[in-house]
Amino acid sequence: MDERLPQFLHKPTQILWFDSQEFIVVMSTIFVAVIVGGIIGWLLIGALLLFIPWKRTKPRGFIPHLAWRWGLARFRHYPGPTQTRFFE
Repeated sequence: MDERLPQFLHKPTQILWFDSQEFIVVMSTIFVAVIVGGIIGWLLIGALLLFIPWKRTKPRGFIPHLAWRWGLARFRHYPGPTQTRFFE
């Protein structure tokens, strides 16, 4: 099994001028906007143009934690977002 590590671990992987999480959001939003089309498609593109600068003010790893908070993703060995107490 061969794994590659980036040269600098503190720098995020970039695709074009987006980091990997932004690229996934951009491509999925454009894909849905093309399928939906019309005014709703343009509203999705406008929301994307507002989301990217807002996301860049947040720390790295914000999108997976946001998905966890909304209940869309799970982290292994961590409690759910609705739990108020956690005993190790």
